[in-house]
Amino acid sequence: MHFVFTSSRGLIESAEYLPAHTEDDDAFFNSNKYSFILVAAASLESLLNEGIISWAFRHFPKADHKRHATAFLSMNLSKKLDVLGFLLSSGKLITDNESKIYQTLINLIKLRNEVAHSKDFYKETDIDYGELDKDGGRSFLLAYDISKLMNNHPLSIEQEKCQFIVSSLKHSAR
Repeated sequence: MHFVFTSSRGLIESAEYLPAHTEDDDAFFNSNKYSFILVAAASLESLLNEGIISWAFRHFPKADHKRHATAFLSMNLSKKLDVLGFLLSSGKLITDNESKIYQTLINLIKLRNEVAHSKDFYKETDIDYGELDKDGGRSFLLAYDISKLMNNHPLSIEQEKCQFIVSSLKHSAR
């Protein structure tokens, strides 16, 4: 009898819990999105690693399965995602890299890399200030390149995308 102890289930439950705690307010992105991105990516990696280890365990002698699994475990996340369907189907299937779930998981990997390996270089820009409004506030307009950076920032991820990431992870766990 074999027992499997895995962290993917708990990680997916955490990823499912977090989106309810990542609502943005009027002025700022919610920094809890960093936690969501990292936990969701850890869930994905755990699922992929489990699949690779399971495949190696079933296909190689007990003394050799770790060595063969390690060759695949050393791949980056997107390569693991590409190869897993092929391994588990004994070479009969390949991953559909055009599917919405695949694209969602690849985007999650990119977000994770941006968050985990952040390289925030300084950027100078001119700001055009508007007139004072009745409350004493002042509007301003950011340069296009700065505005684009803000719109593509990992924290700009929308709730709907967070929910689809969770459903993609749950689909992958089946």
